[in-house]
Amino acid sequence: TAPRPTAPPIASAARVEGGAERPATTRLRYDLPDGWVDGSGPSGMRLATVTIGDPAEGREVTVIPASGSLRNNVERWQKQLAGADAASVADAVDRALTDAETVDGDGTEATVVLLVAAPAADGEAILGAMVPLDDASSRFVKFKGKADVALRERANFTRFVSSLRWN
Repeated sequence: TAPRPTAPPIASAARVEGGAERPATTRLRYDLPDGWVDGSGPSGMRLATVTIGDPAEGREVTVIPASGSLRNNVERWQKQLAGADAASVADAVDRALTDAETVDGDGTEATVVLLVAAPAADGEAILGAMVPLDDASSRFVKFKGKADVALRERANFTRFVSSLRWN
């Protein structure tokens, strides 16, 4: 693992885009998959916003600080898709967690889940990831949009999550 810089975040941070670095105001760095576009940078709770393809189409992937367990957040995301009864939400969450993928995210195990509303052909989906920082806080990465986009971009989303660096 490369040594982490000790300079203040504003002086040392950079966002990686296509191999080139530029100054940024956050400690978050990442690699963009082909076809993804860097957003306007941090704003509000968002540490980063990137878009899949044309920004005008609104296919945003966000990175935010958050707390709570993976299960609690996946339940909340599933309710955003389905608004369904507790039993069907619990079943969908169980399936998503069983099928979850783990990746190394800056030396920390990140968990990536896919939630798809029924019917998947014309419904929405959420790609979500939790990257724990310590016992009390995490970073969450999330895409909510068309299921076909989520399914097509799942590998890119996972690569993006594994490229996140907090230094």
